[in-house]
Amino acid sequence: MFAPLKESRVVLYLVFASMAITSLVQNDVFQGKADIVKWDGYGYYAYLPAIFVYGDVETYAFAEDHFDNYEISNEIYQLMEVDNGSRFPIYNIGMAVVWTPGFLLAHGLVKATGIAPADGMSFPYQFSLVITSLLVIFLGFFYLRRFLLRFYTDQVVALVLFGIGLATNLFYYTTEGPDVTHMYLFTGYALFLYAFGRLVDSDESARGKWIIRCGLLAGLMCLIRSSEIVLFAIPAFYGLKNRTTLQRNFWRTLPIFGIALAVFSLQLIYYKTGTGSWFQDGYAGLSFDWLLPHLYEGFIGYRRGWLVYTPLMAFALAGVFWLPKAWRLPFVIFLIGNSYILFSWHIWWYGNTFGSRPVVQSYALLAFPLAALVAWVLGADAGAGQGRRSKAKWPKYLVTGLVLAFTTLNLFQHWQYNQRILPLDFVNKTYYWQVFGKTKLDRKDYVYRDTDEKLPKGSFRATPLLSLDTLLSIPPKSGREFTNLLEYRAAHDAEAETWLRADLSFSYFGETYDKWKFPSIVTEHRRGDEMLKWIQVKIPPTMDTPERDSLTFSISLPGLQQGDIVKQYLWNLSRDSMVVRRYEAEMLR
Repeated sequence: MFAPLKESRVVLYLVFASMAITSLVQNDVFQGKADIVKWDGYGYYAYLPAIFVYGDVETYAFAEDHFDNYEISNEIYQLMEVDNGSRFPIYNIGMAVVWTPGFLLAHGLVKATGIAPADGMSFPYQFSLVITSLLVIFLGFFYLRRFLLRFYTDQVVALVLFGIGLATNLFYYTTEGPDVTHMYLFTGYALFLYAFGRLVDSDESARGKWIIRCGLLAGLMCLIRSSEIVLFAIPAFYGLKNRTTLQRNFWRTLPIFGIALAVFSLQLIYYKTGTGSWFQDGYAGLSFDWLLPHLYEGFIGYRRGWLVYTPLMAFALAGVFWLPKAWRLPFVIFLIGNSYILFSWHIWWYGNTFGSRPVVQSYALLAFPLAALVAWVLGADAGAGQGRRSKAKWPKYLVTGLVLAFTTLNLFQHWQYNQRILPLDFVNKTYYWQVFGKTKLDRKDYVYRDTDEKLPKGSFRATPLLSLDTLLSIPPKSGREFTNLLEYRAAHDAEAETWLRADLSFSYFGETYDKWKFPSIVTEHRRGDEMLKWIQVKIPPTMDTPERDSLTFSISLPGLQQGDIVKQYLWNLSRDSMVVRRYEAEMLR
């Protein structure tokens, strides 16, 4: 008879199967498309065709052909030019190192059979990237499970693996981001955690082997993203409590750092070979806000707040205090340092992303404190994968229920993001809760992305301010940038909550608008020379039928006083034009 599979092993296979099937479908693998490497991904990938296909690590002249033949991005921002005319990818070479075996297999197949262009970007090359990503994520969960089972019961580990795999945005970046770093770094952290755990438990004869492995892993991770240098908090602060442990950690961390530095030197050698200089700054012109890190926005802001979109991680953070004592300090130092670096980046939301992108790799580490908290709730002691079980069933039901609830939230919002119900960018509290749970996109809801406020339910008295029912032409910016609609001077102080409601019907002509240049309705509330409120409502995102559409929205006017000026006008920054057919404004009190 076969021995029954352990719960954690079943969950490992379930999570991997879910990721693999979703990845193959979402990346159009069965349709034979080659549009997986795009946007930032090309900046990590371009090393491979440069080295193995074109032998051009100086000018990257082939990139123009890639952009002509494949849908990568609207411009070649992934390559930066230096004074001597050479170019280099703005991102580190580490991802290319990980992808090399699969790339070479694909290149050999293409050269031998001629089934696709041997240009480094055709379908076989990009398919190899998807397969590599799936092999890597399986490796990450495999070793994460092995590490956690050294401390916690199989049931605890099963719950944690399920939550990390399906209740966090790791699922999104595994299935839809095989060309970016986060899932690969997740596996890097899982392997490093396992290797370091073996190192601290090993005897003198095996210690050197695990030091070398830790160093190689740390070097590769920093070669992928330099900010992963924070991982050295783990060996540097593990079990630190006195001078003896300080010396032990120093002499254990130093060779790990030395090996990692040797691995990272591959980046410097590549720069020297391609550009003639040992160092290039791919982030020139970008910066960190070291004195004003965006911690509030990064953790709980609605635009990309980590714990808003991945609430399971709040429990992982809390679980740090239930870790085995020797692990608590290194984890606290890592979390503080990692959060400070990531959310000091001036683009703290990291572009168009689902949830907080830069923290995804740290989920491998955070699985440890999450398991510690789950074990405490379930009444399972840590220690060699065994432990006492609580006789009460409610803790298990509670933890399982929470994990399933967070899984449902994560997968549903993943779907909302793909449907653009959750948009690529510019989400605020009002909009988030307006679309929470919605299964259909209502473009009129996009108004709340600009106003970040919603007229509350209740009884309001309406006072008409202006009504236009004659055609009003809104020419392109070249003809006229501003078109006034309303200018109202308050006759007395407002004695109650006051809102301005605007209602217009229009026809829209053209498609030249973009993220930054568009027609909009601007509302101003002034008191003398002081601007009390300025709200810009973008018109194009709200349109269902541009040839004949309408828009209604309300703006609060808190503290409206006698003499205050309230204005509304159309501001057109595009080459498109509009005709306003009807406009009405009224004050609601």
